[in-house]
Parts: sequence; C-alpha cells; structure tokens
Amino acid sequence: MDKITAAKHDDVVRLFPGIQDHTVVEILGTKATVGELEAASLLLGNQDEGLEDARREATGQLSRVLAILASAEIMPRDDRDR
Repeated sequence: MDKITAAKHDDVVRLFPGIQDHTVVEILGTKATVGELEAASLLLGNQDEGLEDARREATGQLSRVLAILASAEIMPRDDRDR
C-alpha cells in the first residue's frame, strides 16, 4: 500500500474499526494520506509520554485527523489485530 496515496474509506475502517460512516466522511474530507492515518493511529494508540509532544505539535491533515478522532472518541485497532 502506497503511504502517499489519499486514504479511502476502507483504509479508515481498517485502522479504526467500528468508526461511524459520518466520521469516515469527515476524515476523508481532510484529504489525509494513508501514511497520515497510520501516523494518527500510532499516536493515538501509544500513550508513551515521549509521543505527547508529537501529538501536540501535529500540523496539517494529521492534526485535523487527530482532532476528528478525539472528538469522536475513536481509538485505533489493537496492535494484536494488525
């Protein structure tokens, strides 16, 4: 899968199972790439204090995706499922 390709519905659902369709549409509206969605998944799923700065300093599409996911209280797929 090409990480610079614009994300599609299936990409969002794969990374964030159980996500509501209206939230998927909102995320797709950011025109985030697959790589940005994967980064958001890693940042949300890892509570390491060292990544807290990365979450706060995210910009562009990544920042918007993180905000959408946080407001919808969406968590990434469990690493064991990957």
